[in-house]
Amino acid sequence: MRSIHQPHQVARGALGVAALVSLGLALAGCAGGQSSNAGGQPKAGSTASAPAQPQQFASVPTPGPPLRNTSSLRGRTVYWIPITSVAPVFTIESNAAKEAFGSLGINLQVCDGQATPDVVARCVSQAIAGKAAGIIATSIPSEFARQAFGNAVNAKIPTLFVNTADATTPPEWGHVAAAFPDNWKDQAALNNDLIVHDSGEKAHALLVGVTDSSATVDTFKNGMQADLAKKCPHCTITAVPTSSTQISQLTSLVSSALVKDPSINYVFVQYDSFAAPVIQAIRQQNKQGNVKLLTMLGQLDGLKRVASGQEFADTGYSVAALGYNESDILLRMMLGQDPLVAAHVTPIKTINGANVGALDLTEEGWQSGHWQTDADFRAMYRKLWGAQG
Repeated sequence: MRSIHQPHQVARGALGVAALVSLGLALAGCAGGQSSNAGGQPKAGSTASAPAQPQQFASVPTPGPPLRNTSSLRGRTVYWIPITSVAPVFTIESNAAKEAFGSLGINLQVCDGQATPDVVARCVSQAIAGKAAGIIATSIPSEFARQAFGNAVNAKIPTLFVNTADATTPPEWGHVAAAFPDNWKDQAALNNDLIVHDSGEKAHALLVGVTDSSATVDTFKNGMQADLAKKCPHCTITAVPTSSTQISQLTSLVSSALVKDPSINYVFVQYDSFAAPVIQAIRQQNKQGNVKLLTMLGQLDGLKRVASGQEFADTGYSVAALGYNESDILLRMMLGQDPLVAAHVTPIKTINGANVGALDLTEEGWQSGHWQTDADFRAMYRKLWGAQG
């Protein structure tokens, strides 16, 4: 195994302000202002068959016993605070949460964190002043506005952090706070499996990872690099780190890696929104048709690239199912029950040329949450909650 450009170390759980601003912009797909088709497209090809979806990620299992006394929450308000509201994934996630809470007569108030600690703190203060029934902070760790979140916990407002690096929260906050970790390493593992199988365990793989936060670094180092090295000892691995603030340099970095190892035949980019400068580098080196591109998150732009033959595969998660899962966790917290965080599963699936044709590649299709699962998680949760409709 050969590896270059190892990422900077980022302490687990420690996220800088600039890093979170960058991550929000990356999820929004506006890093560097480039479109997904910038600089031309590599012809990625497709596999002969669709990758098998692991059963544990194919559906949304019933996480626990039915909720009782949900009528006591009718008319209350939950504050939903994303790191930024400009990212389309957050719009879909919040719409799903609004739909979920609305089925019980609970209001959802979205307060844009604007990727700024002071603004996030103001959102939390508004929730406290409004006597919110609960708070969901998505892609925001507790330390980003720790004092404000601590105030919410002291006010006995159940607070849930979503898409975190792990399931820990400050121990002094007790059961009033919880964290629902991301499943990015699981997505990375599926892409790695595809690389290993498709290459016959002889891939020359370029892994482009994101160092914006502890969660993204964990995915890059452990979910991408370490996992692929373990699964494929005969593969040659080149690692190139980047961040949203360094996006303008990514084309040059990838071009250099392709020149240094002309045998590179797989390029795995951590997130869909970082693909554009990588595609440009592949084109500059005339590697179209020789390099297979893989990405993560399963956003609309990524799956459209798969459908057009520009991308080999994109593994992503059901954003709508995530919205319902986080709603169930917070409902259990608001009712004083065990949130059963680990029992909640957000479906993930690898999409390639063999199965992309069955998908509705529209905004409505993305919002449905059914690109990654056929399960009717909405009906399951309504029944579990005793909701009407």
